[in-house]
Amino acid sequence: MKHNPGYFWKLTDFSGVEFLMLFHDGEILHQRENVLWSISDLRELEITDCQTLLLLESESCPYLALTLTDQQFLKLDAHKISLRQMLLDSSIENFSNAGKATQLLNWYNTHQYCGRCGAATVPHERERALTCGGCTLSFYPRINPCVIVLVVKENKVLLARHFGKASAFFSCLAGFMEVGETPEDTVVREVREEVGIEVENIRYIKSQSWPFPSQLMLGFFADYKSGEILVDGKEIAEANWFNVDALPITPAASISVAGQLIELFLKSFDMQNQLNK
Repeated sequence: MKHNPGYFWKLTDFSGVEFLMLFHDGEILHQRENVLWSISDLRELEITDCQTLLLLESESCPYLALTLTDQQFLKLDAHKISLRQMLLDSSIENFSNAGKATQLLNWYNTHQYCGRCGAATVPHERERALTCGGCTLSFYPRINPCVIVLVVKENKVLLARHFGKASAFFSCLAGFMEVGETPEDTVVREVREEVGIEVENIRYIKSQSWPFPSQLMLGFFADYKSGEILVDGKEIAEANWFNVDALPITPAASISVAGQLIELFLKSFDMQNQLNK
């Protein structure tokens, strides 16, 4: 390679050792369940020019993301898998890389023109940014912070079933942060808006990148303070207190921070019971 292409690569930047994640219509392409491709796999596609985005630089080689056209996809012996299906069926490493690639490609494709003056944007030479060729305003990948909270009341947890999702699943309450809020402010507001109760003793537990489309989920525990459950009827279809020994179907801890919050609380509850014996 003659130079460091930074975060935006062209065909002339390839040395032959790079790994590629390929996309078409927002889905990941795989061949015999392998989601990583090499530049040699693309020779038959007759690609004369393309823009690929750097995901990460490992010790051995770069990982890059590329979107194929309809014609290129038809020439390639490949199958598609959605990001959500990949969450269930693939390794955490592959899902993480595919999630990052999806977010970067969506950002790149939706920022081809400046939102201030309308001129075309160009890749920044050193940073992961697109810069306006007219007014020089730069656009960086956007992350949307959200909170997700497990509300607890003695030996019970508050779980809700959401509209528009798998109806059998109950999960934690969640919502986007608004301008001027701290994450703790958002926890109080979201719980009040969605189920009508007040919480206290809010404590941060852990986080998760959630690429649907570009959230950073900040996970919390919170204690019940006052009020009776009254669902909003808009986002929440049903919400109830569930005894830790009689939980409904919940998200798996292996794939979501909601499941991890529930699992962590159950472990801490069992440990406390053991200490009290």
